[in-house]
Amino acid sequence: MAAVAAAAKVAGAAVAATAAAATAAAVAGRVPVRTFDSSGDTHNGSNSGELLFVGAEPLLVRVLGGNPVTSVHILACLNTADATTLRRLHPAIAAAVAGVPWADMDTRVVDAVRWRAALPAAVGAWLLPLYSEDLPPTLLRLTDGPALAALEGVTHLDLHNSTHTTDDVLRRLPTSLRTLNVSSCYSLTADASFAHLASLTSLECRFVGCDRPEALPPSLQELYLSFWRPPAGASLAHLARLRVLHATHSTLDAATFASLPPGVVELRVADCDKMTAPPLFAHLSALRIADVSCSTINDASLASMPPSPVFLDVSGCRELTPAAVLPALPALRVLDVSGTNTGDALVASAPSGLTELRVTLCSGVTAGATLDHLPALRVLQCSDGQLAPAVLAACRARGCAVTTVSQLPGEYSLSTLSADGQRLWFRDASGRLQARDMRTGSESTVLQHFSIQAFALVGFPDGHRLAFGVRNGDYPYGDDECAEVQVWKVGGRRITTIPFDNIMRALVALSNSRLAAGDDDGSVRILDVGTSAVTVVLEGHRTSISKLVALPGSRLASASADGTLRLWDVGARTCVGVLTGHTEYVCCLTVLADGRLASGSDDGTVRLWDVGARACVGVLTVAGLGEGVSNLAALPDGRLAVGCGNGNLRLLDTRPAAAAAAAARGRAAGALHMVMLGRMTDTNGTLLALPAGRIVSAAVARDDRYLWELPPPAALE
Repeated sequence: MAAVAAAAKVAGAAVAATAAAATAAAVAGRVPVRTFDSSGDTHNGSNSGELLFVGAEPLLVRVLGGNPVTSVHILACLNTADATTLRRLHPAIAAAVAGVPWADMDTRVVDAVRWRAALPAAVGAWLLPLYSEDLPPTLLRLTDGPALAALEGVTHLDLHNSTHTTDDVLRRLPTSLRTLNVSSCYSLTADASFAHLASLTSLECRFVGCDRPEALPPSLQELYLSFWRPPAGASLAHLARLRVLHATHSTLDAATFASLPPGVVELRVADCDKMTAPPLFAHLSALRIADVSCSTINDASLASMPPSPVFLDVSGCRELTPAAVLPALPALRVLDVSGTNTGDALVASAPSGLTELRVTLCSGVTAGATLDHLPALRVLQCSDGQLAPAVLAACRARGCAVTTVSQLPGEYSLSTLSADGQRLWFRDASGRLQARDMRTGSESTVLQHFSIQAFALVGFPDGHRLAFGVRNGDYPYGDDECAEVQVWKVGGRRITTIPFDNIMRALVALSNSRLAAGDDDGSVRILDVGTSAVTVVLEGHRTSISKLVALPGSRLASASADGTLRLWDVGARTCVGVLTGHTEYVCCLTVLADGRLASGSDDGTVRLWDVGARACVGVLTVAGLGEGVSNLAALPDGRLAVGCGNGNLRLLDTRPAAAAAAAARGRAAGALHMVMLGRMTDTNGTLLALPAGRIVSAAVARDDRYLWELPPPAALE
């Protein structure tokens, strides 16, 4: 059962205790009970007339029923999917569940009318996007009166990706709403307005053309936007209560910044590179978190920062010069100036309380810079050879974890590692396939004329063969269909060509000279190198395969845009497990050093899975909605590199002992050590883990290829 702490709030101990007592009686006598379907109607037993016995219910439900003391606490940890089981136990249980003000934003609601009938006190819901193929043809759309009426009294509503959320639907939403998410609701127009939602405190409308500030209600405290295009000189002064503003990739000018209320605590305006004038920040006296990375701020903008920030990210701000310095920032703990033209002067101006500093690819930072004035520094990222060896040695001696980054030559947009992680195969700019020895740095040509239409490259476990998929037409102008899969001997001849007439999205090498290819239709096709044919088709996913990884014992794991993972026994030609929990497209998948799976999704989370138990054993939020997790790479030492849609590269310590150590230090259960490494220039690029704590990141659209030398894992207490 899912244990989502925010899934439900308990209506009262008396109600829960009554339900618990009724369940306890049913358990004691193993009596047949009435079951309830999702519409709230009752019937005896199942459709076949079989009676439902309480003793067959999940253990947690029986614990809930048998122990009135803990019932309240357990009920508070359940979600509305769990409530479906609870409601079938006894009429008293159904009454108790109906009285809970559920605010479960992680369980999709398919039918708003039946949801309201089953859970009349619920106050929060995530409605399934209405383009989903899962919806029955008779389902009431949100544009219908009964569906909208079912939302009366709701305070939390998530409609993101709903193609049926129109301007008219928006006008008819209940005024009780306090939080609303309409991100990627592309049916909304520039005339859409939220002004009538007078109680709204949090609004997410990323990728929606709601560019008029007057369409926003004065009650807002949190506002999340992307690609926002307000008129020149637009004012946000009427949002006097605003505390959090995310407006990435937006067009904001100095006048709009000047209109921000002084109470703003968190400001994230990364990639706002079309500002008509550099903004000033001095009036934002409450500012604690400032992410203005890849924007057009200049030296004067930086100097205008108020003394309050704890976190400041100006990475990628190319208007900053070697003369730039920080004002007095006594509270500052994290500073990122990577990819700027800042120099030694800025480093010297950093406050003594700074704990994290990132100066990677700062053209003006030289070996003359010192860090002796930063005694609290615990995390340092810099370019290889940028700072003097003595400076780095002194940092390490003080307990500072140092990461160095160096740029690699060549083009790594299509690349893969050998099974031992010591050779990196990549396509260079001249169209050859090269091999780089990651121990010595030497390079050799593997294939002289590597197909420019190749889009997938994998190595076989034996280290002597490579396979790649080839598109039809002249890439990038050809279509997405994969015409064939070619298998080559490393440094030698082509072994075979396997026809493939479907749209391939993923490719992985298996044992016994086989390949697995993920199809756009959701199927997994097993290709045999010996016979040059597709020998098995594994079906189960509802839509496109995004990633495949090989598991021991002729097993395979697949990730899909349908939000699920599947485990396959290739030999038996069957699915042996479905892993659910992600709420969006699962973009990436990898195997950790201890055999667990890690998956990343557009929902902003990384999930850890115990393959044997078919269970999720950890959920880590590393990115926000609209950013998502784009890349994963598992290091041999148990750490996990995570690339996010906003370009951030993070490092998680996934070792079970790390979670135990965190719990022993009083951190939340499941909390893991996470550090920010820096930024990748292309979120759709390659992320590969090497032995000895190293990572390669490579861009698809740019010529940026970096080798990250990571510090050793933190000692476990």
